[in-house]
Amino acid sequence: MIGQAEFIRIVRDELRLPLADPDLEHSFDQEVNWRSLHRVRLFVAMEQHAGRRPEVGTLFEERTVRGIYTVFAEQADGRRDP
Repeated sequence: MIGQAEFIRIVRDELRLPLADPDLEHSFDQEVNWRSLHRVRLFVAMEQHAGRRPEVGTLFEERTVRGIYTVFAEQADGRRDP
């Protein structure tokens, strides 16, 4: 499973986006100010690190960065089907 600290590192290093713990709670459309392309890049990076591919529609339903992290974390723990 990818921990929260590793998730933040992936966002910072691979997507070159500033992200801190408090940013996990912000909406994509507000403080974080990500575009759809940023989400797609995050999905690809997380898939490569986690070795799993969640349903893309589920990922786009999430409104916060923590929501995206939770989808991957639950899938890795077996609490969510791919």
